Amino acid sequence: MKKKSALALAMMGGLEGAMTPWAGVGVLIEAMRQTEVTSKADRVLPLKRSHKGLSSGQMVESFVLLSTLGGDCIEDMERLRQDDALGQMLGYSVPAPETARQWLDRFHEEECMNGRPTQGCFVPPESAPLVGLKEINNHIVRAYVRNAEVGERVTFDIDAHLVETDKTGARYCYDGFKAFQPLMVSWAETGLVVGDEFREGNVPASVDNKRLLDEAYEALGPGPWKVWVRSDSAAYEQDNLDHWDGNGWRFAVSADMSEQLREVMEAMPAESWCFMEEKAGVIREWAEVEYVPSRKKEKKGAKPYRYVGVRVRRQQGELFGDGVRVRHFAVVTNIWDMDGKALLEWHRGKAGTIEHVHHTLKDGLGGGVYPSGKHGANAAWLRLQVITHNLLQVLKAAVLPEEYAKAEPKRLRFRVFTCLGQVVRHARRIVLKVLERLWVALLKAACERAMALSPPAC
Repeated sequence: MKKKSALALAMMGGLEGAMTPWAGVGVLIEAMRQTEVTSKADRVLPLKRSHKGLSSGQMVESFVLLSTLGGDCIEDMERLRQDDALGQMLGYSVPAPETARQWLDRFHEEECMNGRPTQGCFVPPESAPLVGLKEINNHIVRAYVRNAEVGERVTFDIDAHLVETDKTGARYCYDGFKAFQPLMVSWAETGLVVGDEFREGNVPASVDNKRLLDEAYEALGPGPWKVWVRSDSAAYEQDNLDHWDGNGWRFAVSADMSEQLREVMEAMPAESWCFMEEKAGVIREWAEVEYVPSRKKEKKGAKPYRYVGVRVRRQQGELFGDGVRVRHFAVVTNIWDMDGKALLEWHRGKAGTIEHVHHTLKDGLGGGVYPSGKHGANAAWLRLQVITHNLLQVLKAAVLPEEYAKAEPKRLRFRVFTCLGQVVRHARRIVLKVLERLWVALLKAACERAMALSPPAC
């Protein structure tokens, strides 16, 4: 049976009817509804208190459009609200800023903050509405799997980023300023965010890595997944390594440079080191390191893993800026069938994935500014940015032309979403008319692909 579009698109004719500069978002609206993201939100968000007003799905759509079109604060919702044509495209007017703020505040439950110490880190449990947002994001991840080409390989990159803030009650981070420190898990092969947790600035990235990665794996749904994990030293905990190894996951994690490990590496003969690269007068070398940890938290006698060391030195024995002649680093792994140089290069590749996700959320969407002094509201804001990011990944992978496969939100905003459109009613349908040139070059095929999207099976 042929799917019926929620919004018909056609080439622009005369200039009667309401006009909008954001005609291109019709493709995004179509994709959300065809993959049943909107209806999923209506089912899992326990925020609707009466039959009046917007549904939870409509609120989620409004926040997604806000971030997609460049709004980075709730007050920017008013700009969307003033666009009558956009309201006709959606079938409703987006909420007023104060209504949107009140809705966001419902994700905060003060009981979840019980036990927050005056000093020290604290990760509160998530409220039921926040868990609902997580289910929506998992739904989008599975919709991506259903509609785009993905392989069995899943590389999880886990990392946190800092967002400076002046909110009252915010905690100081390790760099000495007030901040929030969200923790993320990205699926490197797709660019999707499969795990996120809003945190205060004083919560180390090492807290609860294992739990967040388990939740990320659950987000994938059933499949023949072969999981690989990359992380910096925040995940360097024996419990983490043993857990992932027990799951059959392959990992590479930066090791803490303990005195014992440093002594072993410094005592290694020169012939043990293999050339890796030379850049700007700095030589990098690698070597297999025979090392068995003896720290208490690494559980003496536990299963040994492979350590691959890195030695960094300048030509002619010159000193670095901190006065040292040689620097040492190491990676711990359970991957034995990969050359050391290749392993290190693969591990270093997370800088181009998870750090890129941080940049996109903070600078391309609304993850660089948090709207509230309430933990739950900020956690919801972050998750809505993640939902927006992942929906754009679905568009790039399954709807838009290949030239946009790696496009940033700003480029999509400029090239796809920002275009003049005219909304008219015809034969009891809402029709969005756009310029013929744009219709032929982009929107016709994109709309057809969006209508062909399928929701996940589970």
